[in-house]
Amino acid sequence: MSDLLIRSLVDTWHIVPRVLIIMFVSLYASQLLMETGVFRRLEFLGRPLAELANLPREAGITFVASFGSVLVGNTIIAKLYQERRIDASQTLLTALLNTTPVYVKETFTYQIPIMIPLLGIKVGLIYFLSFVASGIIKVLFVIIYGRIRLKASKSELRSPDSDPANTNVTTRRRFGEMLILSLTRQRKIFLKVSVIFVSTTFLIFLLVNNGVVTGLVDYVGPLTEFFKLPPSCILPVGTYMFSPVVGASSIGVMLKDGILSDLQGITACLLGSLLMLPIFTLRYSFARYVSIFGFSLGSRILMVSTSLGMLNRGVFLLFFLSIS
Repeated sequence: MSDLLIRSLVDTWHIVPRVLIIMFVSLYASQLLMETGVFRRLEFLGRPLAELANLPREAGITFVASFGSVLVGNTIIAKLYQERRIDASQTLLTALLNTTPVYVKETFTYQIPIMIPLLGIKVGLIYFLSFVASGIIKVLFVIIYGRIRLKASKSELRSPDSDPANTNVTTRRRFGEMLILSLTRQRKIFLKVSVIFVSTTFLIFLLVNNGVVTGLVDYVGPLTEFFKLPPSCILPVGTYMFSPVVGASSIGVMLKDGILSDLQGITACLLGSLLMLPIFTLRYSFARYVSIFGFSLGSRILMVSTSLGMLNRGVFLLFFLSIS
């Protein structure tokens, strides 16, 4: 038991300091950019999507902010939710919308330079298509659900451009005062987020090191058989659940050696990706979202986001199963 606790503490220590530094910088920077009005000047970029989904104008601001950091965007919207300026449904949809810039960034930092070369042009491009489809499905879900369930929203907060008094105050305020004010406002939030993040991360590593999560690999065999994959796919698909790059590398080698056909290769990647999503959510995203949005709302956001991603991959898998 002591070895389990020590190993979990070590694993937590390897992750927590770096993430807490990023969190602190992101929280501080987001507050500073809000104080200076930078985000509001860029609001017009995300406004069309927010209006389509009947979301408040702040959703457009956080969407733009998420291109720099999803944490920054979520921090802004979580603060508005805590201040009861927006409700839970608006927060959930905005948080989902904030995840979509990741698909744009990962296209150039992960998909094109890493996954396509590993899998080859044909299989890699099909996998990339499924990746893009996940982002599109999330945007469509936000728009459709927002138009069905939400009334057209008008924010209680006015843009600085339409509030001369606010503009004058911001103009007169010295930059040094903004630095101190931003630090003061974010200090309590950061401490609360840090405590929740560290404790949740430690509990998750306890589950991982206890074998609760890794034991899921035993269920890969029946799934590979169902999707008409050879037994040799069990190991790379199981590996993909915990390391997509290693799993994709193994599948890429099997494609080059002719062990797998192109159809089997893309099926194996999609199956590994589908199984990876809930594990990735548990290991990396759960602690952050719970610490920012609270357990109930944070869990709902992740459940919807993960379910949409799995649904997309499931549709692709069933399609390829039907033509195999």
